[in-house]
Amino acid sequence: MTTIKVILFDTGGTLYHRPREDRRLSAFLSEHNLTLRNRAVVNRLVRAARFDAQSGRIPRDTFYDAILRMHGLETEADFPAGREALLRDAADIELFPGVAGTLNALRGAGYRLGVISDSAHSAQEKIGWLAARDITPAVWSVFVVSSEIGTLKTSGGAFEHALNELGEPPESVVFVGHNTDELQQANRLGIATAAFMADDPSVKTTFTITSFYGLQDLFLSR
Repeated sequence: MTTIKVILFDTGGTLYHRPREDRRLSAFLSEHNLTLRNRAVVNRLVRAARFDAQSGRIPRDTFYDAILRMHGLETEADFPAGREALLRDAADIELFPGVAGTLNALRGAGYRLGVISDSAHSAQEKIGWLAARDITPAVWSVFVVSSEIGTLKTSGGAFEHALNELGEPPESVVFVGHNTDELQQANRLGIATAAFMADDPSVKTTFTITSFYGLQDLFLSR
């Protein structure tokens, strides 16, 4: 195998999770005598708007407004506070065990690290969320967000954008993620893959890790 020089990460479900999901949205809705709807139902109903927001086709506020209307909000003057609640919920992340230490160790060993994320949130915002959890922005050699480049990981475009920014061939890169379609797309592009808590445990990847410490075993114990 060609020597790995770059390790790219997905964000939500890989670097972090949101154990307090929808807490502020729920409180906001209660103030307006509205009830938080089932997340799976809401996600299904706003699926097209989410895709458009992550692709940069519509502003994030338009996507947030769709979520608020789905919950029954009607008064236009209330929408800014509702958007703020949604944004604060999005920023309320918690790193998985071992993430910060592993990133620092990998960078210290000379690996270039990056993020490739399908998101309606900007790279600057997401870098800030991680910095608030003690992951210095200096860790990242590249930070690609779909809404800023107009293409998702599953199309291959986001991966190609990251490779171009890095100036590295696919065979020198490994992508760490959980989404089946994204892992398979990386494989098709010749990028090595490491599945972390894969959505589909049967997905074929180059590596499988059960915790972030597994990356240290793979890349720091040679």
